[in-house]
Amino acid sequence: MNPFIATAGAGVLVYAAVTIPRNAIKARGKRAEAKAKKPLVIDPAQYGLVPASQLDTGRAQPDPEADAVVAAALAGDWRRPAAYLADAGRDWDLRWYRLGCIGEAAADDDTWLRAWHAERPGDPDAAIVYADMLVSLAGRARGAKGAEYTTGEQFQGFHQFLAEALPACREAARLAAPDDPTPWVSQITIAFGQGWSHEDFRLLWTQIVLRDPHHFGAHVGALQYWCAKWRGSKELMFEFAEQAAVSAPRGSLLPVLRLYAIFEHAYREPESKIYAEPFVAAAVDATLDAVAQVPAGHHRLPTARNLLADVLFQMKRHTEAVEQFRAIGGCIGSVPWTYFGDPVKEFVHARTNSFVAWERAGRPAQPPRIGTTSGPSV
Repeated sequence: MNPFIATAGAGVLVYAAVTIPRNAIKARGKRAEAKAKKPLVIDPAQYGLVPASQLDTGRAQPDPEADAVVAAALAGDWRRPAAYLADAGRDWDLRWYRLGCIGEAAADDDTWLRAWHAERPGDPDAAIVYADMLVSLAGRARGAKGAEYTTGEQFQGFHQFLAEALPACREAARLAAPDDPTPWVSQITIAFGQGWSHEDFRLLWTQIVLRDPHHFGAHVGALQYWCAKWRGSKELMFEFAEQAAVSAPRGSLLPVLRLYAIFEHAYREPESKIYAEPFVAAAVDATLDAVAQVPAGHHRLPTARNLLADVLFQMKRHTEAVEQFRAIGGCIGSVPWTYFGDPVKEFVHARTNSFVAWERAGRPAQPPRIGTTSGPSV
């Protein structure tokens, strides 16, 4: 045999022996990479979950009573929303929640509200609905996007409505019962929208907590004021959330304020690795304890569950996340999902990955919790 041919043949065999396995490894790597990029999919029906196509991003929970009230108002019946608001009694946060429902309806069409004013001039409830409607219109004028994506015209409309809302809130406060915090809570959005100083905001906050020191809606609004994106900082935001959580009485959902702050920080600084911090586990456990103490139909429970589901997913506490996703159902119009351009995509991603990880772990039962209420060092 020609020595050259023999040598060349051996070289081919060596090349093939090295290259073919290497190419096979590369091919497997590419397939694995493609598989990793492919979104995980589950059959929602298998777990009793609402399919993605049926998820409702417009609200945090089903509320047939509120739906009926809004429908009656938009049909011209102002007495139904008037009774709905009055029936909240001295549960000030429930009153605030109900005001939000009918204030948004007035922003859609205020014909019924004008009829209410005409028939009952000086009615304090009609006055606060009017003020809240102006705040809602301000939000709609601005839009929900960041400042860099908001036009000068949008900002102009935002500030114009806020300027009208402030005297309306003050008039509502003059007409309202002295212990009703609602007209003061309505001013929180005005405060961060108009850039009130810390001193002025603290004066407003004093008026609120004198009337209701543990008002959930007020605390959520105030947390926004203390965020870095509005008038505060990371440190002030976490400090406010911690004070609210540690002072909350049994049966309050205010411990969830810590999760609001954690999410705000993670959203603004996605590289921060905050979910690995020990205080986050303590905050989650305290919120789980708070959730266990409130009735199933509590009007703030869905908000707490949505935040819990996301944070538990981020922490890879998938078994507990599964429990929250089951309880959420199909209404996802809540923080954190509403922060994203495609809330359904964000929600389904977190839900799907939680269920897949739970399945792979063998469907473990809920683990015991070890709780502590200590807050972050900021």
